Amino acid sequence: MNAAKMAALLGLATMATGCVSLSRSAAVEDLPKDWKTQTRVAEVRLTRGDLKVTEGFDALFKQRVQAKLDGCAKGERPLRLEVKLDRFDKANPAMTALVGGANVLRSQARLVDTRTGRTVGDYAIGKTIVGSRLAVIKMGEAEEQLSDAFGEELCAQAFPAAVASR
Repeated sequence: MNAAKMAALLGLATMATGCVSLSRSAAVEDLPKDWKTQTRVAEVRLTRGDLKVTEGFDALFKQRVQAKLDGCAKGERPLRLEVKLDRFDKANPAMTALVGGANVLRSQARLVDTRTGRTVGDYAIGKTIVGSRLAVIKMGEAEEQLSDAFGEELCAQAFPAAVASR
């Protein structure tokens, strides 16, 4: 499909639903197959640069990501999730109300075995949520929206069997 057709379809989907979600996630080093069912995330650590987020963002991010992971990683062996948030762009509400906007997240997610301290999974997590004028309120909740999207993306990458069974 050529770029013009893809852009037209994306535009129609955005107008019809209010939001379109695009994934840019990939496994850098995938979690071993048996670990996908035997592990759970017991702790979430977040590091980030000087990103424009609210004062309570770190706690909100950890809580929402943990809630998503609790739904897909239900094994016994504990892992620690180490997140490095590189980009976090929130749509401008005024521009979204006029023509649309995008909330963007780019990050790295490392799953670390708490027993050995060894990284057992490494993922590039990227999410872009494009919203039309119809979604101005939903797009305004960028921190919540992108925190949930991060958790969902990591579930899909690291624990796909649990996601598929829902």
